[in-house]
Amino acid sequence: MRENLRDSGIDRKRVEEVLSQGEQCFRLKLENNLSPARTAENLELAEIIDIQAIQPLMDDFYKLTHIPIGLNDLKGNVLAGVGWQDICTRFHRVHPEACKHCVESNIKLSSGVSPGEFKMYKCKNNMWDIVTPLMVGGQHVGDIYAGQFFFEDEPVDYELFRSQARKYGFNEKEYMAALEKVPRLSREAVDTGMGFFMTFASILSQLSYSNIKLTRALAERDTLVNALQENREDFARAQAVGNIGSWRLDVRKNELTWSDENHLIFGIPKGTPLTYETFLSTIHPDDREYVDKEWKAGLEGEPYDIEHRIIVDGKIKWVREKAYLECDKDRVVIGGFGITQDVTERKKAEEALRISNIYNRSLIEASPDPLVTIGPDGKITDVNNSTETVTGYSRDELIGTDFSDYFTEPEKAKEGYRHVFQEGLVRDYPLEIQHKDGRITPVLYNASVYKDESDEVIGVFAAARDITALKMAEKALKKAHDNLEEKVKVRTSELEEAYKALIESEKSLAEAQRMAHLGNWDWNIVTNKLYWSDESCRIFGFDLKKFGATYDSFLSYVHPDDRDYVDNAVKEALNGKPFSIDHRIISADGEGRIVHAHGEVIFNEENIPVRMRGTVQNITERKKAEEALEKIQETHIKEIHHRIKNNLQVISSLLSLEAEKFNDEKMLESFRESQNRVASMALIHEELYKGNELDTLDFAAYLQKLTADLLGSYSVQRDNISLKLDLEQIYLDMDTAIPLGIIVNELVSNSLKHAFPAEEAGEIHISFCKKENFAANYDIPVPSPSCKGKDSFHYILTVEDNGKGIPEEIEFTNTDSLGLQLVNLLVEQIGGCIELKKNHGTKFTIRFRN
Repeated sequence: MRENLRDSGIDRKRVEEVLSQGEQCFRLKLENNLSPARTAENLELAEIIDIQAIQPLMDDFYKLTHIPIGLNDLKGNVLAGVGWQDICTRFHRVHPEACKHCVESNIKLSSGVSPGEFKMYKCKNNMWDIVTPLMVGGQHVGDIYAGQFFFEDEPVDYELFRSQARKYGFNEKEYMAALEKVPRLSREAVDTGMGFFMTFASILSQLSYSNIKLTRALAERDTLVNALQENREDFARAQAVGNIGSWRLDVRKNELTWSDENHLIFGIPKGTPLTYETFLSTIHPDDREYVDKEWKAGLEGEPYDIEHRIIVDGKIKWVREKAYLECDKDRVVIGGFGITQDVTERKKAEEALRISNIYNRSLIEASPDPLVTIGPDGKITDVNNSTETVTGYSRDELIGTDFSDYFTEPEKAKEGYRHVFQEGLVRDYPLEIQHKDGRITPVLYNASVYKDESDEVIGVFAAARDITALKMAEKALKKAHDNLEEKVKVRTSELEEAYKALIESEKSLAEAQRMAHLGNWDWNIVTNKLYWSDESCRIFGFDLKKFGATYDSFLSYVHPDDRDYVDNAVKEALNGKPFSIDHRIISADGEGRIVHAHGEVIFNEENIPVRMRGTVQNITERKKAEEALEKIQETHIKEIHHRIKNNLQVISSLLSLEAEKFNDEKMLESFRESQNRVASMALIHEELYKGNELDTLDFAAYLQKLTADLLGSYSVQRDNISLKLDLEQIYLDMDTAIPLGIIVNELVSNSLKHAFPAEEAGEIHISFCKKENFAANYDIPVPSPSCKGKDSFHYILTVEDNGKGIPEEIEFTNTDSLGLQLVNLLVEQIGGCIELKKNHGTKFTIRFRN
């Protein structure tokens, strides 16, 4: 093939130079068209060949050989060509049927030619054509055609062409003139030319395929470079997000390379020359020796994973360093790669958690109540000092043992523990703790579960409140209560008799109610006719014959003040709502009566009211009886308060008589305190007896009387100790008033007895008002822990004096004083809370609901 090219006089180098001139443009064209998803077999020939570079080469070849040549794709499109004859361009390619023959010849008759060979055929328009395939990457993408000629040794059938001119309607003269211009070639010239065509096709195929591979390689390279750049950017972003930098150290050159994030962590600008010594200079002086020691140990093969401080812009940071060493073939360390993580925030959180744990432990140890944590298996996991004290065992002895072993009733303790796991908590569960020496401490057991971060229950936190003092106070109170019960036993029987009499009166009233007359009526709404029974007429006091039985006439007998009320009830009944009401009437004889009326409406199928019927009952006597009964009940209740007051006064007198048998001053003082307590309760019943309200008490008036009596009881000179009262008129029920009266009695008595020694002058101040009024007129004291979260309290009572104050060593919530024990107990009874301030005297603040 190459020999044929040389013999033809065509310079192969010239061919290659011409083809390479457009290589840059051709490669750019390929880069634009050849994506990773496209391959050579699905590319069009026009996309992979540079037509502008090939056309001049074809022109030169035609000048030399006079052989027409063209480059076609597989669809029959002519991409480049030279020497095309007029018979083809002006005639055959213009007429549709003749052109169809041309394309069909190119596609069908030229098929089946192997690479490196050519095929000669006569087209369907009766001229010779020669074809050789154009291959790129082993794929057939187009063909190189030479044609529209006759052989010199072949006679031309002119008659055949004349018939073609007539068949297609060509101008025969012009058509035959174009036929004469068709080249006549020798077979040797054709063979030589085809040698060039095949070489030309081979060179074109090789260059095109090489450029395709090169373009694809460049595209793959660009893809890899872009992916690498994206990975580097992602890596940098990941380091920034995680506050993690990376570094590499060349041990032999002592050169240190840092990532961008590492520069940010250490606060050293990029471009600064870095060495191991540069790194050491940033470390906190107290950590420098430690870090250097660990790095040198790492060079010897020890793991290098440490945390230390660095100084950046005068501020301390905490970092974590981890390194991976690199060795040469002789296992000599030549470098290292590592990471640096900024863990400053984590260190701050750990320090805050450590301080919080210390603080929480201090709170636990400060509690006077035994506190215990218990695992799911019932074993103790931790205790405070109070637990050690109440059990007699050390913390180490207690941890790991069954918590129920330290109670007098282990099974009851276990039952309470199970209840905590079932319900989530237990409140005021009574148990007894047994000391190792046998002593018993009664407690109220309070516990709740605690959970881990996954909301799973991991144990129980329990507290045991010592109620020894409370038990003693209850015992003393029960004794006083029993004595009181005995004293009023006789009076109780009298009250029972009175109650029985009241029941009999109610039965008589019920009998009178059953005997009351009850009439009925029926109102035809359509005709406005009203039917009344005889009893109804008697109730209204008219003669049915003389009475105009209509709705309007009925309303005329209703009391004028009740007429709209009755009329509205009837109208609502017409809308489907039955009525049952009491109202007044004026009978025909002018007598005022009270009746109970009941009515309901009947509707037809269209839900239209057509009839109303009901009853009317004269309840005048019943109403009178009810009013009389209310007066009787009021009288009885007042009598009860009077008798209870009398009984309490009897008890006070008995206490006074008993006191005369003793000479001991402390004993006499105890009797006086008991008398004052009884008197405070008697005073409440006296106020209720005198007042208009039967079950609530004007507590301000009561306090004025109570404090005046107390001053008289202790023989206090008014010019020596003054009493200041700021009291809002508030009514309290007995369940609140009685305990609160005893509390005031105890606190004022304490001030009178202890606050002003040696007849010193002073002032006792009592204030009582609603919470919002207190806030408007006084400074609300800061609530103690026991009162925090008590925003629902309605009232505030303060009792204060400017005396010498309660000694600091006395804890009023845990004292031997029966009076203060009683105060704490009664505050708890009314659901309130109490606070004490000891500066500038003594001030008790009590918050409670009514």
